[in-house]
Amino acid sequence: MIAVECVTVGSTTLFKAATLRGLSFYVFVFYTYAVATLVLFPLSLILGRSRSLPSAVSPVFFKIFLLALVGYEHSTTLVRCRL
Repeated sequence: MIAVECVTVGSTTLFKAATLRGLSFYVFVFYTYAVATLVLFPLSLILGRSRSLPSAVSPVFFKIFLLALVGYEHSTTLVRCRL
């Protein structure tokens, strides 16, 4: 949780600094996703799992829904900062 908070504060600070210097919101989002892809894709190849995926039961779907909701809320927070 502490790492998530640090990343959130860091991205918000970078967003404010970038927009004050005239960077477009959409360009910032593109750069953010590009950096995330460049970091996470190689890590997924290196740290790949050797065991099979868990069965698709209700708790797994609930966890996926919860993670999607948190990610959506983080994205809408960035949009609200823009307004």
